[in-house]
Amino acid sequence: MARARATYLSEREKDFLHEKTLEVLEKVGVAYNTPAAIDLLASAGAEVDREALTAKLTWDIIEPCLKTVPKTVLLAGRRPEDDRVLGEWPLHTTTDGIQTYVYDDLTGRRREGTAADLETFVRLGDALSEVDAIWPSPQAGDIDPYMLPLKFAELTIRNTSKHVQDEVREPGLVEPILAMYEAAAGAPLGERPCFSVTNCTIAPLQHDRDMTEAALKMIKRGVPIFILPMPQAGTTGPMTLAGTCIVNMAELLSAVVLFQLAAPGCALVSGVGSAVAEMRTGGYIAAGPEIGLINLTCLEMSKYYGLLTQATGISADAKAPNFQAGSEGGMTGLCAALAGADSLIATGAFDGVQTESLAKAVLDNDQLGALRRYVRESPIDESTALMDDILAVGIGGHFLARKSTRACSRTEIWRPQVFQRGSFEEHQAPGRSLIEEAVQRAHELLASHEVAPVAEDAAREIAALVARHEAARP
Repeated sequence: MARARATYLSEREKDFLHEKTLEVLEKVGVAYNTPAAIDLLASAGAEVDREALTAKLTWDIIEPCLKTVPKTVLLAGRRPEDDRVLGEWPLHTTTDGIQTYVYDDLTGRRREGTAADLETFVRLGDALSEVDAIWPSPQAGDIDPYMLPLKFAELTIRNTSKHVQDEVREPGLVEPILAMYEAAAGAPLGERPCFSVTNCTIAPLQHDRDMTEAALKMIKRGVPIFILPMPQAGTTGPMTLAGTCIVNMAELLSAVVLFQLAAPGCALVSGVGSAVAEMRTGGYIAAGPEIGLINLTCLEMSKYYGLLTQATGISADAKAPNFQAGSEGGMTGLCAALAGADSLIATGAFDGVQTESLAKAVLDNDQLGALRRYVRESPIDESTALMDDILAVGIGGHFLARKSTRACSRTEIWRPQVFQRGSFEEHQAPGRSLIEEAVQRAHELLASHEVAPVAEDAAREIAALVARHEAARP
């Protein structure tokens, strides 16, 4: 089968980056910031500093841990038809999260997100044809901060049946949140992992204590972990892309070791969150050629270690869903897809992943459809050569009347849902700009799409969990 591919590193360069990553882990080590991690690492033979809560790792500790990481990961939905198997599904996609702001595409105004926005964007993600999983967004600034984690989960569960990927930042939140998703799935997460989490390391070379302790609880319950290092070249990472990727891989491997020691065979995915800093302000650059090259490097190194991967996808630094946003997102997304990313953090975000809009989500859905066409496997053989047609039509003939033209046109040609094709005139009428068409499409989906309902007993159990959390307020 033919498949479009992109490579960046030679085998020698992979070996070099591997050697330098090990040098960092052996000579500098990593701060795990929790005694629970240090105990596990010490028992595996790592050199640890119990006072500083750091550990140094050698290849003889790392390699066995890499061998126990699964090669496929079930990312279940609430319903079996929403299940995806990472490593078998050709390009898994998730909405981008967690944005702070919502942009009105028609007025150009930006405001902080609300609970109602969260419901809208989760439900839109549930309706979008090219989206496999939901990373819920935006943040809901109108929800009481104490109640936010559980209310966030409740609203997400109610508005999508697709797999949910989110964050759990405190160990005390693990049990109630997992209980909510198990109620929604009607099964333990070890059987139906309808929920996975992102575990962000802290660059350079640190782990967050609370998030790590939460993850150590969740892996024992069957929750897949997406490890997401996020060094930024020039601030929390070295100024070169290679140096930043070395820090990324060191943080990644340090997490793989910890979680595999805690629960051998637990589901882990290598996420690529590394970026570059905007040196005038220290801000986060979400797109551009450097992000594509970081994706290529870290994806290839992750595959070097035999890990499943998730890349940052089609976000943008543009301040509106405009040409810049499409260009930035398309280039970085295509780099990741051609590099063989198993999963892509994709739709909805721009403004350095701070803002989202209805139009951006819908347009990104078309972008994903195009990316999937690029990486779809295609046979190059007698079935696609169509030699009978070529010989029959001959010189100066026409293929329009051939049976193969009608049959193959349905599969050979990708058809957008919103991107403009057809005549110039049909898209020049008042109210027919691409952004307005995308907003209209979003409203049509939101009006017509019905989310698979949560079972009544599960809804009652979820509401009771939220109420108990409220009653336990300190």
